[in-house]
Amino acid sequence: MQDLLLRIDQKRHFLSGLASTLDTESSNRALAELSTQETVATSAIEGVKLDPNSVRSSIMRRLGLGVSREREERIGAAAKGVIDVLADSTQNLAPLTLERLLAWHSAIFPQGRSGLTPLLTGEFRGAEPMQIVSGAYGREKVHYQAPPRERLDKEVKQFLKWLHNSTDLDATLRACIAHLWFETLHPFEDGNGRLGRAISDLTLAQGAGFHSTRIGRLWAVSPVFLKRRKAYYDQLERAQKGNLDITEWLQWSASAVEQAYDDAQVCIHKVGDVARFWTQHRDRQFNERQRRALEVALSSNTDEDAWLTARRIVKLTKVAPVTASRDLAQLEEWGVIRKDPNYGGRSTRYAVVLSEPKTPRLLRDMTWK
Repeated sequence: MQDLLLRIDQKRHFLSGLASTLDTESSNRALAELSTQETVATSAIEGVKLDPNSVRSSIMRRLGLGVSREREERIGAAAKGVIDVLADSTQNLAPLTLERLLAWHSAIFPQGRSGLTPLLTGEFRGAEPMQIVSGAYGREKVHYQAPPRERLDKEVKQFLKWLHNSTDLDATLRACIAHLWFETLHPFEDGNGRLGRAISDLTLAQGAGFHSTRIGRLWAVSPVFLKRRKAYYDQLERAQKGNLDITEWLQWSASAVEQAYDDAQVCIHKVGDVARFWTQHRDRQFNERQRRALEVALSSNTDEDAWLTARRIVKLTKVAPVTASRDLAQLEEWGVIRKDPNYGGRSTRYAVVLSEPKTPRLLRDMTWK
């Protein structure tokens, strides 16, 4: 466990240094991308689907990156509340108080409902037993029963006191403990998972002192949890129902934090690559269609979305196929895009050509000395 924590700490410091090489706009773009990933994933874990492009546009507007209101207005008050909570958890490093925790809960349920179900908002759950249940009606499986309501005030007070007095603990270890502890208390009718992950974010930020960098968030752990969702729930259940030995949970969740730092490195390098691309081609006279297509390809989060095709440009810009093909041919002639040799005819696709980065790549299995 100590080797894992040491490796995570070294990667965190590397990322902090890497982030410091970005200019202000690139820093904000990295923050927007990592915040988008966290917002979308922490919601998806709970079955709430958000449009990544709309979330990204909302965050970019807040950072002054000059996007229109159209997409932001489509995400709704609840999604904006999640964005607000995640921003506060990483940019406001003050101790977590009960008042702040209740405000976070109100923010993610601004209309006092979870879907169509009325919800106690900004206050602890009622007297009914809180059970974590799965399975069809009549065949439910109870995974965990949280402490009764009459114990919550004392239990949450004790948790917040520990959180306030444990800042000298390793940042990752503290985040993993806080995450499990809060999820075990399950103090609200709904939203406990999102708030537990936000508390984990806060403890990571407090321990790492990321307020000293321009980015403020150098990780997004929820996408890792989402990819490992079944294991995530299994690990929580085992830790909550076991003999109070949470070593397995600590190792598992710390490895998720490590993966989040590895993924953040890729994200930050990509932001730098994109910034170099636009600097390299700042004098190039792209038409509006070409610029729009390049922006979409360069902002993609998957390999599939990074490819440009005539069909995709037609869909994006509403032009005739012949015009889209002509735009692509010109970009290829300029050396801006490169044809995939494995695809031809109507399936022809192109990749944006990015210059090689000058910063070192940090490998997951690198041996630190």
